[in-house]
Amino acid sequence: MTQLTLSAQERTITGKVTASRDKAPLPGVTVTVKGTTTRAATDINGNFRIAAGQNDVLVFTYIGFSNKEVRVSEANGNVLNVAIQEDAAKLSEVVVVGYGTQKRSDVTGAVASVDKKRLTEVPNTNFAQALQASVPGLSVDQNAGGAEGNDNAIRIRGRNSISAETSPLIILDGVPYNGSISDINPTDIESIDVLKDASSAAIYGSRGANGVILVTTKKGTRGKPVISYDGFYGVQNLANLPNTLSPEEFYEFKKIREPNSITLSEQAVYDSKNFPDYLDLTTRQGNKMQHTLGVSGGGENSRYYVSASYLDVKGIAVNDDFKRLSSRINLETNIKSWLTFGTNTQLAYSNRDGLPATFAGQTGAYNFNPLTTPFEDDGSQRIYPWPEDVFFGNPLAATLANNEDRTSKIISNNYLDLKIPFIKGLSYRLNTGIEHTTRDVNTYYGRNTRTGLQAKGDLAMRASTNSNLLIENIVNYNHTVKKHSIAVTALYSMQTDKIRTDTLDATGFPNDVLTFYQAKVASGIIPAAGYAKQTLLSQMARINYSYDSKYLITLTGRRDGFSAFGDNNKYAFFPSVALGWNIAKEDFLKDHKIISDLKLRLSYGSNGNQAVDAYSTLAKLSTRSYVEEATSLPGYVPTSLANEDLSWETTNQLNAGVDFGLLDGRIQGSLDVYTKNTYDLLLLRAISSVHGVSKVLQNIGETSNKGLDLGVNSTNLKLKDFSWSSNLSFSFYRNKIKDLYGNGQDDIANKWFIGHPIDVNYGKIFGGVWQLTDDLSTSPQPDVKPGYAKVVDQNNDGKINDLDNVIFGSRQPDFIWGLGNNFRYKNFSLYLFFQGVQGTSRNNPLLSDNVQSGVRNNTTRKNWWSPTNPTNEYYANALGVNIHGVGILESDSYARLKDASLAYDVPAKILNQIKISRLKVYANARNLLTITKWTGTDPELNEQNSIPLQREFVFGLNIGL
Repeated sequence: MTQLTLSAQERTITGKVTASRDKAPLPGVTVTVKGTTTRAATDINGNFRIAAGQNDVLVFTYIGFSNKEVRVSEANGNVLNVAIQEDAAKLSEVVVVGYGTQKRSDVTGAVASVDKKRLTEVPNTNFAQALQASVPGLSVDQNAGGAEGNDNAIRIRGRNSISAETSPLIILDGVPYNGSISDINPTDIESIDVLKDASSAAIYGSRGANGVILVTTKKGTRGKPVISYDGFYGVQNLANLPNTLSPEEFYEFKKIREPNSITLSEQAVYDSKNFPDYLDLTTRQGNKMQHTLGVSGGGENSRYYVSASYLDVKGIAVNDDFKRLSSRINLETNIKSWLTFGTNTQLAYSNRDGLPATFAGQTGAYNFNPLTTPFEDDGSQRIYPWPEDVFFGNPLAATLANNEDRTSKIISNNYLDLKIPFIKGLSYRLNTGIEHTTRDVNTYYGRNTRTGLQAKGDLAMRASTNSNLLIENIVNYNHTVKKHSIAVTALYSMQTDKIRTDTLDATGFPNDVLTFYQAKVASGIIPAAGYAKQTLLSQMARINYSYDSKYLITLTGRRDGFSAFGDNNKYAFFPSVALGWNIAKEDFLKDHKIISDLKLRLSYGSNGNQAVDAYSTLAKLSTRSYVEEATSLPGYVPTSLANEDLSWETTNQLNAGVDFGLLDGRIQGSLDVYTKNTYDLLLLRAISSVHGVSKVLQNIGETSNKGLDLGVNSTNLKLKDFSWSSNLSFSFYRNKIKDLYGNGQDDIANKWFIGHPIDVNYGKIFGGVWQLTDDLSTSPQPDVKPGYAKVVDQNNDGKINDLDNVIFGSRQPDFIWGLGNNFRYKNFSLYLFFQGVQGTSRNNPLLSDNVQSGVRNNTTRKNWWSPTNPTNEYYANALGVNIHGVGILESDSYARLKDASLAYDVPAKILNQIKISRLKVYANARNLLTITKWTGTDPELNEQNSIPLQREFVFGLNIGL
């Protein structure tokens, strides 16, 4: 009877939990009815719902904040809003490090976390978009546009290696991830942490030289089930296009260059004024949408997070589509008080069917002759838009190819945690990981395309399977005696990668009816198959010692053995040491009015880069068939020599850093300076071809890299209904080559120069234009005329040759930066994120006019020299005016408004009436504004003739039940 009475007295209490400092909502706060097992958790907007009685006490617990107890009787009806106080002593229990987590106050290495607003406030299609300019020392350069958005170069603290892999190691839920970043749903990600220095990355040994990115997915919280929906829809438009000549301008341009070169078909198009716009034909208004449904919760002994997501992107290039279906199951359960089982599993299916229209090359839309005809009278594509020049196919031809490109992936991390009952603080973890990927790409060009017509049908089939298996045995020991704390982690692991490929190329089909299902009837068939396996065996130990949370030391050592290296160097050892001093905990700073947190860090250690393909150390042969009389016989020729000494590139890094907090935590940040030295570079060295090969892969050469990283988070303004906070990242690096082949010689062919950065601009310098008033008899260029490109005679020897090639401009930025600003007024929030690169320059390929041959392609609009327009900006429109092919340097520095998001959180009173816990609507604009002097497609894109950058406008909705 009493029990029934108590139940009747219970009611549903709702409310919102915010931070006392800036009134920001806090997601993931645990709300417990004191003395019971009844629990709930706040959603992404800090809202909670829990059943409690009038006399109950609610306990609010959150990492990095002091616990707070509030009586239900203090509620305003059934609404209880609570503000909790940040606890500086608890700050970094949220930092993920290798093989575990640490309090931020105990971290001795350079570890940075991605601002959660980059994950939650913008609709990303892959997590690289969240990384860009959000972490000091980490750069994300977009090579090309496209629906998938996957063509990125990610680097941590610049470039160490000359020719080996420079991308960081990605760890997904504790397991190395080798797949495409676009296969991971960003909505499932809880946090991203970046290990930058040798101490923090040394725990990954031979793979940590380029830094480590730790991606942790959502795990759910204990409490009643919470159902969430996150969705968005957006449109994409062209951010910028090159300023190409109009058809009329191209006609005049060609007549000036070659007065009698206009063909009959070109003249007919010009006379008809029926001009094609190839950039308009190959582009479209793109759109993208994503729907993610998630359920999270848990009981006393378990927690779970389950999600399903669908992404559909139609890019701005015609026929450039990307679809992704993914589901995730993250489960952790306490089988016994001493035994825990967990799984983090994702299934993903990606569809990339269809080939986009062509933009690059002479057949690309940027440069294609605008005096041509892309379509027949019946609306079908013309195979040869320019009948007099059949070298050119149609820029739209790829859209007619039958193409299937589909990927299936499973990523599963499963683990057992065992607490050793008879030794306090000792635990064992069995961690396993499986990543299995299959991809099938089939393409058939029929006779309605130039490629298919000339080959009588052209077929390419590609099938690949990549399997990765990881088994880790991890022992942890944590013990505290008075002011002494020690944590020990030991590891023994094995990882195996297997890659299998099957390919088939065929031409000469009787018809196009069966597309890629008719290989057996082809007249020419070339099948091939490949297989590679490599294994990594590792042992690791890490010791963290702390005295009174003031004086910290971390010792790490990892030994890796890699099957791809030579028999004489299968194993290598990578040690590191790091020291930390929490000065803010000293008595003379403990109650300081301005300094609320201050820690000094110093680390030194070694990391490796094992970027070598399987079997690279072995002597290899390739097939070279030969004919004897009328018979074709198999033959073989050497393609590489054995190298039993081949091993890792090794990077030694020294890092000094300071973590600081000012004004009671309103300003927090870190500053790191570092120097890195990389030796035993993996380089191809030229050798005498008497062996049958001209190059051999060796460990030779050395580079150095120095730099600075600065990150600052600040609460700039805090009023009752308004707040403004900022997040700044700033960094620069300076790398250079110290040695190449041991002989002190530069490698001019590869543009590698000792004492200079790895990436440089190298060549002759454009010095303006020869004018009518110049004394041409003194020119170092023979047969020069007014209007010709002037080349700088660097050594003043009266000649223009290779001796006048110099290093000019800079491909190494002076600095890179990112700045996020979050403004909140009551239930409205505005998030603005700016990013940029300063101090770089390069030759703009779109400024080339192909002046050494006939006019077959379009070009960009320029201020050409003429007798009546004696400009010094650009040479004349004539043959032979730039015989040395000198490029024109432009600054590609830029500043960009990357994201602008306006959001509205529906108030709790309304939510209570409609019986939901969260409702947020938002609008986001991406790549809204760019400030630059670059006149190409986009300063960020490495490929100026690729799919252009898109500007996006997205509308989204977040719902919690």
